[in-house]
Amino acid sequence: MQAQVSAVAKELRKKMEEVTEKMEEMKEEMRRNSSHVAPVQGEAWENRVYWTVWIRWPGTSEPQKYEALVDTGSQCTLIPSEYVGTEPISIARVTGGSQELTLLEAEVSLTGKEWQKHPVVTGSGAPCILGIDFLRNGYYKDSKGLRWAFGIAAVDAEGIKKLNSLPGLLENPSAVGLLKVEEQRVPVATSTVHRQQYRTNRDAVIPIHKMIRELETQGLVSKTHSPFNSPIRPVRKSDGEWRLTVDYRTLNEVTSPLSAAVPDMLELQYELESKAAKWYATIDIANAFFSIPLAAECRPQFAFTWRGVQYTWNRLPQGWKHSPTIAMD
Repeated sequence: MQAQVSAVAKELRKKMEEVTEKMEEMKEEMRRNSSHVAPVQGEAWENRVYWTVWIRWPGTSEPQKYEALVDTGSQCTLIPSEYVGTEPISIARVTGGSQELTLLEAEVSLTGKEWQKHPVVTGSGAPCILGIDFLRNGYYKDSKGLRWAFGIAAVDAEGIKKLNSLPGLLENPSAVGLLKVEEQRVPVATSTVHRQQYRTNRDAVIPIHKMIRELETQGLVSKTHSPFNSPIRPVRKSDGEWRLTVDYRTLNEVTSPLSAAVPDMLELQYELESKAAKWYATIDIANAFFSIPLAAECRPQFAFTWRGVQYTWNRLPQGWKHSPTIAMD
């Protein structure tokens, strides 16, 4: 038995580097929620899914009940307890330092009736997380009768088609559409922000210059004279090309908050399951923000300067704090 636990411990040590400071956040959240008990499996708190988990620790007969965060990104299952395992586990943190926990084998159940032995990382300071190592063992049907399955499945690539073109679409991949909606009146900064352009990467100068000319030709940006100004911050993409981004961090700090409609991911999952569709499609909407027009009185705050000429956005800009919320509305 101990040999099996030792083998599992070695494997976990290799994967522990993937467990980051997110675990610290989960630990604090579970402490705040420790007094709550989810009435049904799969309940969402703050847009996260929690399941009730029963643990029967070694040498005990009565199981203990926990509300664990379902985290498919976690490579291991962690449960807080005072029990000490035989194998030490050290979790490295991105911010430095480490968290010392131990590994032991316990009996785990999602129903309180069906049990299976499984290695659990535990300690008094451990977060309460149900990881993919346990989830991939099978599936579970929640109170609504929906089947939750995890793991890796083989996919027949012959049935997958990628549409690179459709009749009626523009051939120019950089072309941006315009939604037939009213010009959006967005929150204006509570104070003027004027930051000078800082030195940029020399390799980015020519590509960014061409991008601004293309944006001006399409009407996405236009020349202006504004008391506002934010610096351009070119970002190199994975394919070696450059992305035009403006550093709106200071502008974001003086912009009033806007209520956001956050989707309930659990309800979306239920809705997809209820449709029982055979085929699903994904659509990559490129430059979606740029298709949303801005009201003239809101544009000056988005000004930036390039090679001595000041421009501003006529469409919803990338990098501004409220662009995602407005685009989803």
